[in-house]
Amino acid sequence: MENKYSLKGVLIALAKCILFFALYLLMQIVSVALITLALGLSSPEKLEYLTQMSVELNIIAGCITILIFALLAKLFKTSLSEMAHFNKMPPRFILSMIVMGVATSYIVAMALTGLELLDLIPDSWVQVQNDTYEDVVSASPLLQGLFVGIIAPLLEEILFRGCMLGTLKKEMHPWIAICISALFFGLAHGTPLGIIYATVLGLIMGWLMVRFNSILPSILFHVAYNLTVSFGGGLTIFTMILPIPILILEIVDIIKYFRGKQL
Repeated sequence: MENKYSLKGVLIALAKCILFFALYLLMQIVSVALITLALGLSSPEKLEYLTQMSVELNIIAGCITILIFALLAKLFKTSLSEMAHFNKMPPRFILSMIVMGVATSYIVAMALTGLELLDLIPDSWVQVQNDTYEDVVSASPLLQGLFVGIIAPLLEEILFRGCMLGTLKKEMHPWIAICISALFFGLAHGTPLGIIYATVLGLIMGWLMVRFNSILPSILFHVAYNLTVSFGGGLTIFTMILPIPILILEIVDIIKYFRGKQL
């Protein structure tokens, strides 16, 4: 059977993904710089508080970046909804995505705790991870919920699953596309631990996006995961036993629903 993928198409898709990623990183920097400049011109005495406003700055930068991607879609003569694959999903899976996100958050927590207890994770990695998210954890519940529960999942799913994976899967095998987009997602998290667990999460959410041809399932999963990490509390006997079989059952249900259809 003739290979439907071409080297030219693959290279163009990869180039677009690098462009998307560079634009994402650039907008995070430019947005903060513009906010700092505006604040400095209007109220110079407030500049000293910028170090205490990281969550607020991230929320604003995220909103600006989403707007930029919407304008980019217009430049490509399409809409953000189409470019990012905001397609419909079967309503019966809405609760499933939320349950999967919650279950996965506890599974990741168990895995990281186990690796720490076995001294398989360098203490420096844990310290860097804690320092990176200290500002988010110390923010007010409202700001924390707005950032981790709405802005971050929406922006990241638009970029990594919508624009990136949506572009890649047209030019290469779906699983290769999922792996590449997951790696970009991991790299965006910066820290050694963040790269590892975000890449794994990227594989799961990438599979959901390809399976449903929509980022709505991965958005629901992402929101549930983030909110559980932030507000779900510590590990208990129930959260250590139930998540794995729950996640397996949900994945099996999705596979059965799409049985006979190619990935």
